[in-house]
Amino acid sequence: MRLTLTLLIAAAATLVAVPSSASYATGTLNLRVTVPVLSTLVQCPAEVPPDATDCRARSGSALIRGLGRVSERYTWSYRLGPPTCDAGLAKPLATSGRLIVAGKGEIQFALELGSRCIELEPVRNEPQDFTITGGTGAYEGASGSGTVERAISSGSGSETWVGTLSVPGLEFDITPPTLRGASSKTVRAPKGATRVRITYQVTASDAVQGKVPVTCRPRSGSRFPIGRTAVRCLATDSSGNTGRASFGVTVRRAG
Repeated sequence: MRLTLTLLIAAAATLVAVPSSASYATGTLNLRVTVPVLSTLVQCPAEVPPDATDCRARSGSALIRGLGRVSERYTWSYRLGPPTCDAGLAKPLATSGRLIVAGKGEIQFALELGSRCIELEPVRNEPQDFTITGGTGAYEGASGSGTVERAISSGSGSETWVGTLSVPGLEFDITPPTLRGASSKTVRAPKGATRVRITYQVTASDAVQGKVPVTCRPRSGSRFPIGRTAVRCLATDSSGNTGRASFGVTVRRAG
C-alpha cells in the first residue's frame, strides 16, 4: 500500500525556570501534529485486555518541528458491548505506545480509556486523551498530555496529536536554518539558444547543527529556458525545522 504523507504543524517552545537551586530547566513543546498512519488488523498482544474485541497495529511517521523525524508505534483496541458499554456500542480501550525520534530517543505515552460508548462503525476514529509517561535518550523524564484525534478509513488515514511535551534539561530547537546565496540573476542566451545552463550556490547554516544540506528546484546546473524561472530552495535541520528561500533566474534572448 502506498501512503501519501501530509503534515500540519503548529509548534512553539518555551523554557520554564525551575524555582530551586537546580541547574537545569524544563523545555516545553506545544504540539499540533498530523501523522499519516496505517492501521492493520493483528492478533491482540498479551498486554491488551483479554476481552478486547479487535486489535489494530497503528504506525506512522512524520517530520515534527522541534523533534525531527518521528515514528509512532502502538496497538489500538476496542471492546464491543458489556461490561464497558451497552450491547451494540463500543469504546476504545486504554493502551500504551511510543514515539521514536530518529537518533535522539523515545517518548512513551499512554492512551486513556475512551470517554464514551458509540456505535461500532465510527469507533476507529474516536478521540482519546493521552499522557506522556517518560522517555529515553534526550527525552528521559518526559511528561505532558493532550488528545489524539483520528481520521482513518480502510486501514489508513491520519492521527492528529494536540497537547504539550515537557522534558527536564532540554531546550527544544524550533529555529529554522538560514539560507544564503538565493539572489536573483539575469543572463543572456547565446545567439540561437533557447536554453542556458546556469549554476548557482545556495548554502544553509543552523544555530544548533551548523551546516545543513540545501535542496533547490530547478537545481544548479540545470538548463533554464528563455524568460523568468523561479528557483525554490529549502533546508531542514535534524529537529524538523525547515528554512526556505526563493529567487528568480531570467534568461534573455540574444540582442
